[in-house]
Amino acid sequence: MKVLAALPCVAAVDDSATLLSLKVQTTLETGVDHLLDAVGSRNVTQMSSLLQNLVEETISEGTVGPVIDPDVKSALQMIKDALIGDIQGALKEAHCYDQVELHKQILCFEDCEIQKKEGAKSCPQYCDGSAHKECRDGLLIKYKEHISACRALDDFMKDFEYECPKAEKKCCLLSHTTWNCGGLCSGAIAGMEVDGYFGDWLMMQVTKFENAYTEWMSLHHKCTAAYHAYVEVDAECDCKQAECETTNCKYETCHFLNCEDNYNRCWGQCEIQYWHTRETKECLEKDRKIDWSATEKIECYVDVLLESPTPADLLAVCGTEDCYNKYRETKYKYCNTICPEVDFDASWDNHLRRDDQNFQGEADQDVTGEGAASVNTMHRAADGSDAAVRCTSHLDLDFQDPPCCHPCEPRPQPPCTGGGDYTGGWDKSSYMWLHYGQFGHFETGDIEEFVADICHSGEHTYVYAFNLCECLDCPPMPYVPEPACTDKKACTGYPAEYDYRKHDIKVDCSTISDSEVVPYSALAPVEEE
Repeated sequence: MKVLAALPCVAAVDDSATLLSLKVQTTLETGVDHLLDAVGSRNVTQMSSLLQNLVEETISEGTVGPVIDPDVKSALQMIKDALIGDIQGALKEAHCYDQVELHKQILCFEDCEIQKKEGAKSCPQYCDGSAHKECRDGLLIKYKEHISACRALDDFMKDFEYECPKAEKKCCLLSHTTWNCGGLCSGAIAGMEVDGYFGDWLMMQVTKFENAYTEWMSLHHKCTAAYHAYVEVDAECDCKQAECETTNCKYETCHFLNCEDNYNRCWGQCEIQYWHTRETKECLEKDRKIDWSATEKIECYVDVLLESPTPADLLAVCGTEDCYNKYRETKYKYCNTICPEVDFDASWDNHLRRDDQNFQGEADQDVTGEGAASVNTMHRAADGSDAAVRCTSHLDLDFQDPPCCHPCEPRPQPPCTGGGDYTGGWDKSSYMWLHYGQFGHFETGDIEEFVADICHSGEHTYVYAFNLCECLDCPPMPYVPEPACTDKKACTGYPAEYDYRKHDIKVDCSTISDSEVVPYSALAPVEEE
């Protein structure tokens, strides 16, 4: 809105007074035009500067001051009554939203924790190897049974050295000659026979071999059954070994990707966003304080232009009843004492939240319902003395410290760790020791209290009987950057969990009411000269 003031009446005044009034009025109108342009763009600092210039012009151009056109007064009154409140309300609302964003930025880290926990739940359970160990213990028993049964067969075969006796080669096997006249009649022929000793000899040999065959068949069956039982259990143990190693490789890979990779990448991204947000909000915080300070000065300058002091007011301030210019100058000088410092620089610290009774009529916003403790800022004096030089403490952002994190937990060594030549001793923290070595699976010594013939090299040692497969190495892990969550940032103490609920938002910033704004100038006293 542009306003043009009517020219002042020239009756009963001299030419110099008329020209002076025209000059002042034209300057005021032009200044107000520029001011309204600044109002349209909401350029608060420019508005403050223009109003300051207007006040200085009116002071410099006479003791009584110009007659301000009603339209100009209306414009200035609108700036004071409505616009200043709107701007300050908008500044508080923007401050509220930035405070909310600082809290919500912390919840980015909570998402990392949630993803980490969910990811860990999806990983397979670690295989402790107990099922495999139990299987190999049973295999050792089967080995002894198999060797004992088969060596019994061997012993039978070695001891079976039967030499067939040679039968006497006889002929003329008839017990009597067939020249037996009268023998039939006398019955003597009944005692005559053919010698059957060779048939008896053959039957005796058949009986011996049949008995030997029956015994051999029994021993052979026992050896075969014991061998098959050993091989079947060995295959079962091999499967348990492979399954356990495969599972533990999956366990290692899953937890590695979940923590070293995903969790630390997530945490690192949140830290980047955190510092970027913090830097951005610090700049916006500074800008809002500059604008708020300007609004306080604007209001004071408008009061100087609009104020119509009574003779009593003039007498109280500057000693006479007609010291209009001195009165305006005194008020103007007071305007320059409002918010002499836009900000206050100290060290970072946590301060008790300020209420609206003690700090220039504006309370700290508490968007999470935290209560008195606390505001983390570098713009406050520990003794509260900063409030004497600025009107912007309520716009101090409560910068949230980054939360603590949970570095990747130590995990069991992956399969095959610690494998190789054990003649120099075992690494008793290694996977190979914990899963196999401590149970004697690689022991090269003889099986205790077990004696049997050796048919193959290495037989009857523990390593031979347990017969482990080659360990299955895990696939190589992908490259991961340096961890963002380090021991220095780790959660400690009890409970070792960060309370993210203290960042839950409890207010609606869109409801911040500008009716709550109490101008700084309304609280500060006017210094008398």
